[in-house]
Amino acid sequence: MPKSKKRSQKGSNKPKNSPSKIDAISVRRTAEVFLIPIKKIHKPDWMVGDDPIFISLYKKYLTGRLSGYATRVPIEQIQEGFYSMSQNLEYLCDSPPEDVVEEQMLDVRKGARHPLHLYSNPKPNSEIRFLCPDDVALCVAYRRLGIKSVPAIVFAPGKQSLPESSLEVKVTPSAKNLGPRVCGLISTEKPQTLPTILGPTVSVNASNELSKLSETLRSLVTRLRLFHASEPGQLHYHHMVFSAVIRVQETLRAIELLIETNLWYQALALLRVLYEIHLNFFFDWLQPETNYRFLAASAVLNSAGLEKARVNMTKELIGQGASQKSADEQVNIVWRPVTFASTVAEKARLPKVGILYHKDIYSFLSQIAHQDFEVASLHANRFDDETYLTIDGELKTTYLRFIDLIISEFVVCVDRDIGTYAQT
Repeated sequence: MPKSKKRSQKGSNKPKNSPSKIDAISVRRTAEVFLIPIKKIHKPDWMVGDDPIFISLYKKYLTGRLSGYATRVPIEQIQEGFYSMSQNLEYLCDSPPEDVVEEQMLDVRKGARHPLHLYSNPKPNSEIRFLCPDDVALCVAYRRLGIKSVPAIVFAPGKQSLPESSLEVKVTPSAKNLGPRVCGLISTEKPQTLPTILGPTVSVNASNELSKLSETLRSLVTRLRLFHASEPGQLHYHHMVFSAVIRVQETLRAIELLIETNLWYQALALLRVLYEIHLNFFFDWLQPETNYRFLAASAVLNSAGLEKARVNMTKELIGQGASQKSADEQVNIVWRPVTFASTVAEKARLPKVGILYHKDIYSFLSQIAHQDFEVASLHANRFDDETYLTIDGELKTTYLRFIDLIISEFVVCVDRDIGTYAQT
């Protein structure tokens, strides 16, 4: 008899069909994978044929001659299908039936975020930057649901910087058995503008400004719950997005309470918390079906645990016949993205607010959080002057602006990843 039935017979108080608790180990982002014989695979009639350019790029990717860039791409920059170079740039595109598209749409609403495989559009003078020849049904599903920024792996992106930062993924020729692995982080070009909820001028009324940010966050929660499809087999991506929004809300509320009682330095310490929530979220958001594993590993392993895991893997590989050099190389390849996920400075290379402000502001936030000697000296100035202001008006405004920039970029990411669904 299954254990679950035995427990129910003993009068367990656990409700039937109650979801299991989600933690760093049990979180589920990808659907179960099955193996089928190659001879049972056939190409449906609605597929127009192979794209030689894409096949060439993908082969180079799998053999280590070409990198893929795991990122997010605005859906308006993508066109399904491809142009046949051998047929005078004739446009060809699959025509997936409605049931196939609806199946993909349901997967997305359950939390799936499969990446599209893209390459630069070779058609001259086209306003569309990327072509999607191989994932047409999924691309149509994203577009129909209104997902504005989609996960993608871009091959040969060209000289122009990608719209968002990316993780470089590559097969190392000397360790082909490991398959494609994250080998580096690529920052997008330095942005000229950043999104803002508060607008060009920050009011001196901190309570009003924080209320505007809080209201925007509340609307995201409502939209996410409406979009999510709670059905058997659902994944946990939407749950983790919800968690990030709630943590930002709670941190913002704590900041508001401290500011109301003029405890600005304590509020500054919480700004670091807010910033790191966004860094982790952005790292995850770039590629939800893979990056969560790296964040999970960094969450459950401290420095000693990480080193122990590396040593154990090295010993296992040597025991299987690998040389010390080969084992070390494979271990470095496998654990490199976990190191990225564990390092604030590395994650800060990805979101635009981090690209612009990390070096200038994070060191200051660290001083506040640890109450180092420089901060202590600021408080010491109050010894002889009861009216001494430890936080002046300009610094208060700067603080509120930085909160605005962090939350605004966070909101844009979440907003562009929540679609709409009208049942017909």
